Formats: sequence, structure tokens, C-alpha cells
Amino acid sequence: MSGAHQSSSSRSAGGSSDAPQMFRPSKPEDWEPYRDVIAHLYTTMKLKDVMVEMQTRHQFKATEKQYKTQLKKWSLDTKYTKASEYMAMIQTKRRRENENPPKQTRFILRGRPVDPKDITRFEKRAMKKGTIMSEEEIYAQGPIEDLVCETPSPEPSGAYSEPSQYQY
Repeated sequence: MSGAHQSSSSRSAGGSSDAPQMFRPSKPEDWEPYRDVIAHLYTTMKLKDVMVEMQTRHQFKATEKQYKTQLKKWSLDTKYTKASEYMAMIQTKRRRENENPPKQTRFILRGRPVDPKDITRFEKRAMKKGTIMSEEEIYAQGPIEDLVCETPSPEPSGAYSEPSQYQY
């Protein structure tokens, strides 16, 4: 067994270092052997932590942009709410607030409730940047998969009543 170890260490950078060689992906197929590991880590960790873990445990080093591109290709970029998703929520929220009578709206994205504070924070930042105007009609890019809006129950006890649901 020690013979196998020696031959692998002699192949590293000139044989002078015992540190394992870093692997830097340059082609899309370079990512495939690591797909399951990265997907598993990304479900419970932030991207920066995934990058550190992959570098230290798997000697796999890639840039943040490379990771983001690959996560999108694998359809794993569902952890965070995208600007287009917020825009669709604001559009729906404003439309429902202008109905007679006005309706409150609760959003569920990819099976998880969206905190109204997050929507308000995004809206305020977008207005400050000039991306949207306070009274302006917002036109979202199109339907958003896995976005459900519903009217919250008016009952203070939190009892569940059948909400009206709209699939976007």
C-alpha cells in the first residue's frame, strides 16, 4: 500500500510537495463527477461554504461565477429568490391591493412561504435604484414556475380556510 502512496505523491507538482494537486475545471464535463456532492452540500450550505468545502476536501477549485453557471445548468439555483420572481410578486400584490375590496396576499415560492418583509425590502431598493416607480404598473417577464399566491385567512387563531390560489 505504501508503494501506491509513493507513486501518487511522486506525480504531484515535481514530486517535491505532499500536498494534493488542486483540480480546476475547464470544461462542463469536468463538473459531472462532483455533481452529487455539490448538489448535496448546496442544499444545506451557502455557496461560499460549498466552495471552501470542495477545495479542502475534494481539491476542486472553481470561481464563484463557474459555480453559479453550473448550478443554473443543473437547475439547482432555486435557493434564493430572483429579481424576476420578486417583480412578479410585486405586480400581483399591487394588482390585488387595487381590487375592490383590496386583498392581502401571501406568496409561496417553490413550496416555501415568502416573507412579506423581503418583498417590501426588494420593492424599496428597486424604487431607490429607479428600477420601478411607486405607482407604476409593473410588467413581469412572464409566468413564474412554482409561485403561488393566496389570500391569508383573516382569522387571528391561524385556522386554515380555503384560500383562493393563482398559479403563476
